[in-house]
Amino acid sequence: MVAVKLDSTSFFRSVQRPLIAAFAVLLCAVALSFSGKVAAQEQAWERLLPTASEVGSGQFRWWGFLVYEATLWSPQGDYQPGEPFALSLTYARELDGKGIVDASLDQMRDLGLPVDQNPQWATALGQVLVSVNSGDTLTGVYTPDEGAIFYHNERRTGEIDDRLAKAFFAIWLDPKTSAPRLRQALLGQAQ
Repeated sequence: MVAVKLDSTSFFRSVQRPLIAAFAVLLCAVALSFSGKVAAQEQAWERLLPTASEVGSGQFRWWGFLVYEATLWSPQGDYQPGEPFALSLTYARELDGKGIVDASLDQMRDLGLPVDQNPQWATALGQVLVSVNSGDTLTGVYTPDEGAIFYHNERRTGEIDDRLAKAFFAIWLDPKTSAPRLRQALLGQAQ
């Protein structure tokens, strides 16, 4: 039997470099995986607004419970009526698509918009506003005189015409919104 005497310093030096290298490789793999996911999320709608930056964000709560976090994006970095923008809602709870559509139509009615004279709006919204789980994001990208394209997470769900898009986004951006604090936060005017 041959006895090999290793002192602790040489043992740790011999193991240290391979461990550091393995750890560095692991960190790079994790970073690449994460950046790929972020890039995929950004590419879903940002291809339509490649220079978009955040205007503002805020939370919508119902009876104290968080329903969603909203973020408004624009190429200029501020909201200008009649200019392109995107509105993202990241949900904190599971909601049925029909419930989202019904609540949207009710909000538009409350703003005095002609929902009842446009029964096709319910069908159009039903195609783009799908059921969500906690953590899901619905994003609408508005292009003036064209309408809006919607995404559920990274998947495109469809589009709506300009008239309906204006009415839909008024829920958050009209000065008469039922959530004035959220509107201020989205416009970057929160105090």
